[in-house]
Amino acid sequence: MEKYLEGKTCIVTGAARGIGKALALKYAEKGANIVLIDLNKENVEATAKEIAEGLGVTVLPLVVDVTSSKEINAALQEIESQFTKIDVLAHCAGISTSRLILDIEEEEWERVFNVNLKSLYLLSKGVAKNMIKNKVENGKIVSISSQASKIGELGNGAYCASKAGVNSLTQVLALELAQYGITVNAVCPGFVDTEMLRDVLQKRSVIEGKAPEEYEMMLTNQVPLGKLALPEEIAEFMLFLSSEKANYITGTSMTIAGGKTLI
Repeated sequence: MEKYLEGKTCIVTGAARGIGKALALKYAEKGANIVLIDLNKENVEATAKEIAEGLGVTVLPLVVDVTSSKEINAALQEIESQFTKIDVLAHCAGISTSRLILDIEEEEWERVFNVNLKSLYLLSKGVAKNMIKNKVENGKIVSISSQASKIGELGNGAYCASKAGVNSLTQVLALELAQYGITVNAVCPGFVDTEMLRDVLQKRSVIEGKAPEEYEMMLTNQVPLGKLALPEEIAEFMLFLSSEKANYITGTSMTIAGGKTLI
């Protein structure tokens, strides 16, 4: 197996489960040092142990609230003290809420925006400064957006709007960081078989007046390929965007949705 990330340090947020965990495993398989960031201490430490023991790379698990500039700055200091430079930021942390716009409270709206969008601003700012200071060649920032950033979804307004913000911020960061050789891209998955989607199926099916199983079938039937994506399939695409094979790709928000969304 070609270890083309050997010697590089990759940060993954939302690393305790789902796409984040799948991506961390792929980075480790390619030889990178891994920083795992998540709020769930038990799960992120379990993932770190699995990677360290199974793949033999250096792993640093950190419990961080990605909406807090104070906690992010402290985490970046710890990362710098152990690894010096950061080569890749993969921002996979995110939350959703199943509320109609008329029903969602301001506090819940702000929480979704803080986790999904403010965190990308804070992390990208801190990581980019590290990359510039250490003259990192071909630095990469890649984040999880959503097909919901491009086509609105009933009962998912805060998530849709926050992910549209991720796409826009991705474009601006790409323009501003190009002079340093840092590329910035987002991936817009469709329906991915994760714990987060399972939670959505339970909650949004109520809004749609369907049973969760019926709602899942309805969503799956909207996908031309006829199935949900696996976390590993999204992670594989993010791995490509994190590699030097993608050095000339920047500012994009690429859809990977089995044909459900074609923009």
